[in-house]
Amino acid sequence: MMGRERRRRHAMYKLYNVKAWGSVAPHLLLEELDVPYTNVWMTAEQVKAPEFRALSPLGYIPALGLADGRTLFESAAIVTHLVISHRTKPMSPQPGSDDFGEFQSWLDLMSTNLYPLSNFTLGGNAYALTPEQDAHIVASANRRWDELWGLIETRLREEGPWLMGETYSALDLYAFMLCLWGKPGEAAFLARFPAVARMAAAVRARPRLKAALEAHGIMQLGGYR
Repeated sequence: MMGRERRRRHAMYKLYNVKAWGSVAPHLLLEELDVPYTNVWMTAEQVKAPEFRALSPLGYIPALGLADGRTLFESAAIVTHLVISHRTKPMSPQPGSDDFGEFQSWLDLMSTNLYPLSNFTLGGNAYALTPEQDAHIVASANRRWDELWGLIETRLREEGPWLMGETYSALDLYAFMLCLWGKPGEAAFLARFPAVARMAAAVRARPRLKAALEAHGIMQLGGYR
């Protein structure tokens, strides 16, 4: 542990982090890669501040500060950058391979479809002009959410235990993060998707991730809500 703390004092990365938000997957990935980084824990109010908008143009979490002063944003972009940059402990297939293309396809499916749907299922949508429209958006988002998780459930059931078959990867960390936001809660959501539930439990059981999971309050099933 002393070695890990010493490395963090010479951090390569700065992760802008909010508990149980979209920074969970990059946070867990940094732990798995064992690269030097520091956490900048933020509140929802701090995320709205102009100072953070200067780093992340849309004001979204996560953001990843690089050693040269630049900042990356968008969770999938951060994950892709990290897995390509750190090959000592591979958390993806070899970049440039067909397997990496498959890896990227599933990562993008989750980040561009499931991630935004998780917000639409909450209600109070800015695109709705009336309560009736909002209810329609929520219902449609929930149906689509379940359809897409059905694809992931089938892949895990037929090719698992991990999303890349026998090989644990950053895809599993990203899927785990999305599980936290399942409706009406994580436990009830996972009860509908047993192969996804097994994958999520296996991620939670990894000793290297224990401290990060506890920091987010998600070490236990349903810890987020």
